[in-house]
Amino acid sequence: EFHQLDVVALTHAHADHMGGMAAVLANFHPRELWLSVNSPSPELQTLLREAKALKIPIVLHKAGDNLAMDDAKIAVLAPPRDAEAHPSRPNDESLVIKISYEATAALLEGDAEKKTEKQVAQENPQADLLKVAHHGSSTSTIPELLAAVHPRFAVISVGARNVYGHPRQEVLDRLGEAHVRTYRTDMNGAVTFYLDGKTVSPQLAALH
Repeated sequence: EFHQLDVVALTHAHADHMGGMAAVLANFHPRELWLSVNSPSPELQTLLREAKALKIPIVLHKAGDNLAMDDAKIAVLAPPRDAEAHPSRPNDESLVIKISYEATAALLEGDAEKKTEKQVAQENPQADLLKVAHHGSSTSTIPELLAAVHPRFAVISVGARNVYGHPRQEVLDRLGEAHVRTYRTDMNGAVTFYLDGKTVSPQLAALH
């Protein structure tokens, strides 16, 4: 049973991505909290004060940053180095991370939208697993990105019967046409993917 996380990455300052973060910080006391930009969002600033009170270092990462964590390699593909806070468009600030372990990799997109995905598609994003951007919104998962990532698996984090109509059928169609085995948290519950360096193995949570 683990009680600590090495890193928690907050992709951007939207409530549905950081609403439960204070509890994660308090319960798992990560060694670092990663952000893309230091947004003036009052909710984010409250969270950062809590992180500082817990003595958790806050680290900003931008495209081009490359890190190693034991045998895993982490490449930050977005946002660009000149990215600044956009209070009205936090999705444009999304931290996009590729995690590689030997011959396996996962691409984590936050709420990246078309503009960011076009840039990421040029940054060697090939990965076995794609965490679909923006809950399956039609603003994301553009064909250029799918072609560049060429994933075998995808997972869509999305609330059941959400008012936005996510995931959008056109996104599901794109994934289907690309022969990507897609999981949805609204239908499958929590999904865990294990990367052993050679293969990716999905595991569904036991549903009661």
